[in-house]
Amino acid sequence: MKEEIIQLIANSNSTQEALHLYRMFKSMLPNCKFVFAAKHGAAPGLSINHEFSAGAVVRSLFHTPKVLVLDEQTIEEMDSGRATFPIDYSISLDTQALSYLEPYMGGNTSRLPKDFEEVFKFIAADNVFVDPLPYTLENMKNLSNPEKAENIFKKIKSYEILRDIDAEMLAARGVVNSKLTDGEIEKKAQESMARMYMNLDDDNFMGTLSSRHRFMYCQLLKMAVINLRNDLGTPFLKTRCFLDFCDQSLGSMGAREMAVAKEYFSRGQEFRFFGKIQKNKKDILKILDGMAWDLWHVRQLEQNMTITLDSRARYFFPSLLTFDKRFVEVMDLYPLKSLAYIDGSSEPMPFYDGNLLSFLADGELEQEKEIENRYYSINAKESRAARRVACQETIELIIESLEGELKQIVPSIEPL
Repeated sequence: MKEEIIQLIANSNSTQEALHLYRMFKSMLPNCKFVFAAKHGAAPGLSINHEFSAGAVVRSLFHTPKVLVLDEQTIEEMDSGRATFPIDYSISLDTQALSYLEPYMGGNTSRLPKDFEEVFKFIAADNVFVDPLPYTLENMKNLSNPEKAENIFKKIKSYEILRDIDAEMLAARGVVNSKLTDGEIEKKAQESMARMYMNLDDDNFMGTLSSRHRFMYCQLLKMAVINLRNDLGTPFLKTRCFLDFCDQSLGSMGAREMAVAKEYFSRGQEFRFFGKIQKNKKDILKILDGMAWDLWHVRQLEQNMTITLDSRARYFFPSLLTFDKRFVEVMDLYPLKSLAYIDGSSEPMPFYDGNLLSFLADGELEQEKEIENRYYSINAKESRAARRVACQETIELIIESLEGELKQIVPSIEPL
């Protein structure tokens, strides 16, 4: 019953309707929080969509510059006059963006994007908060290689310089200079590396990180196999094949990943995220592995919304800064209408701003009904829930089988 109420509120046709429904059912939703894309409402710090001059962007999960939040405490404050609450936000630098910091600070700018200086001045401002989470998570496993660990340390040092940069000197003279001494920067970078090594030694942490990444990799493998086979006919038939795989083999149907698959099947390599997935590419598995990190970082943004790093903040709003135009296309494909979660659960419930079933079915009503009946009936949902854990335990066998299928299509493919 609670899940149905959450879906009803989250899929409201307007923020006014959402507010009305929340008031009606709030006694049944203890500790439940909702965040809606909105034209008017609270500003989520600088975690809003922003474009730079040559293609770099900041992307949030929502397409609006404002949000409406609903929770017990905020509603009580609204009823008594005005709701005022503290928020926290951070802009995550994707791996490519963070990797540009070191050459930029060293004066090696010839190969950097044209708008990097513009981006750097933005993220160096005192009121802008950024984090290196995508880079640190992707590179955690590389710490066991001394040469790679040294390169990681250099990147982390550059980030630590950014964190304490003299913004006034940068604005006035264009000079990159930290407020800290070299020794203080070194110490902070070492402390950051030490935390990474602690995570590397944490089997539960690394196991969770690996399983989530591999789950994305598995789905991308299936997408590539379906499209490169090129014998399944229409985009809808390919989409249905992928949905069958998610339903039966994975016991889980991620709306964002289904939208990515449908776009790929409809546009092929014109969907630039898959532009390098070609039959003449030997390194397809490596490319898919990197793409899996991209998809997972978006999912991480959703999960990050359920936590508050600052105990004083009522909400945390994450976003991502990237120079990758292919990745931007993926993020723009699936903006959220709303996101709900139970405070303390770390389990986000995202809702798409659009009609997902219609998108998957090319707007064909008959196909839309087929998807709804086949995958979203009560029996289908209960079946997936009952099989989900068992499916997750076989994910490596599924990956091995899919890599074998891909090798039949691309015999020259190199192992990951």
